[in-house]
Amino acid sequence: MTSSPSAGQRVVTARLREALETADCLLLADLLHPNVHWSPPEGGATGCHARSHVLSRCSRLYALGLRARAEETFTYPAAVVLGLRIHGTVPPADPESVSYHVFDVTGGLITRIAGYADRARALEAAFTGATAGYAGERGTVRGPRTGASG
Repeated sequence: MTSSPSAGQRVVTARLREALETADCLLLADLLHPNVHWSPPEGGATGCHARSHVLSRCSRLYALGLRARAEETFTYPAAVVLGLRIHGTVPPADPESVSYHVFDVTGGLITRIAGYADRARALEAAFTGATAGYAGERGTVRGPRTGASG
């Protein structure tokens, strides 16, 4: 396994960031595996277990006026981490804090999304491939963080 992200992985990162920041469910749909699994930060509300469920949840949140802004971006060979600040007038909006989401990527599609309140835990999960069972499927990611922007 290579220790730096491919050009394709960087494209996934850019498209993911654009989809979330512009509330574009169609662009997000193109990035999600049909069987994607999403777990909210630190065991919050019930997660989602399919692309249609993730998109339905995102659509509802967008309809409530919630918007995400990526404060930090980290691209690994098999994962993307976004530090997101959520804006709006209803929960889970909290413009005072950033939540971190690890997007596991296989074959150019997001297969798992895991939320973390703690930046270090999110980066460790992305770096080691430790998010809920995908480590064996992907192998351990080695090498330094390859990109950050805020």
